[in-house]
Amino acid sequence: GTNWALSGLMALVGFSGCEKLGPVEYGVPHADYEFFGKVTNEQGEPIPDIQVKIHEKTDNRFPHGLDSTRTDANGKYKMSFSNFPTNEYHLIATDKDGKENGSYQSDTTRVEITNDDFYKKGKGWYDGSARKEVDIILKTDEQAEE
Repeated sequence: GTNWALSGLMALVGFSGCEKLGPVEYGVPHADYEFFGKVTNEQGEPIPDIQVKIHEKTDNRFPHGLDSTRTDANGKYKMSFSNFPTNEYHLIATDKDGKENGSYQSDTTRVEITNDDFYKKGKGWYDGSARKEVDIILKTDEQAEE
């Protein structure tokens, strides 16, 4: 009898004591990212059809790519994606069309995301939206030109 009464009392107190905790959220932290910019040669001329891939910084030896795109006729690129929040990405620009637009060496550019890059603040599991302009200058691949 006494155990039943104590259990009932504790259940009532326990339930009423949890009301002040607020709602419980389930999910995965994430943020939206947008990278855009221009790929040019050393003379400042735009390079069309350059593949631009985004990789997240990881401690793994073989990080996976998140997204890729190609530059337009004006050398411009833009890509958007959602991912687990991180403060560092790598953009890899690669000349995939051979000698058609000239031959260029691949280049990897480290991109650091700071709080200033977030134009939309999030709440809860959502960190918000970040936008970053990254221009890339590719060097001519002299060996491929021969």
